[in-house]
Amino acid sequence: MRDRSWRLRVAPAPSACRFARLELRRFLAPLLGEALVDDAVLVLHELVANGIDHAGTPMLLTARVRGGSVRDGSPVPGRERPLDPSAPRGRGLQIVGSVARGWGVRRHRRGKTTWAELGPADAPVTPQLHLVGPG
Repeated sequence: MRDRSWRLRVAPAPSACRFARLELRRFLAPLLGEALVDDAVLVLHELVANGIDHAGTPMLLTARVRGGSVRDGSPVPGRERPLDPSAPRGRGLQIVGSVARGWGVRRHRRGKTTWAELGPADAPVTPQLHLVGPG
């Protein structure tokens, strides 16, 4: 499969999550199976929501059918929180961790990159998701 890329700029607004999900689904649907598309859309939603909540910066979302990460303008690394069934929020990275075959955070000069890799553990080709802050 040839490397395929997608880009979308979004403001740090709640409507960005839905818009990003729809556009990513439109891009991935002809390239990947439905279950993997569903996983990629779920992971993108959680990472965009985290970017909105914690970085509050405009984001450039990119997806590549090949590997995965997310970048925003906040230097504070994401972390999974202990499960609190009474909390209305705070499960995003738990969801990412349960869906992705791996995820992590790398710091850089303008913030951080949170990456997530999707697909079967033995598959050489997986979707790549990026959220890039301004600059």
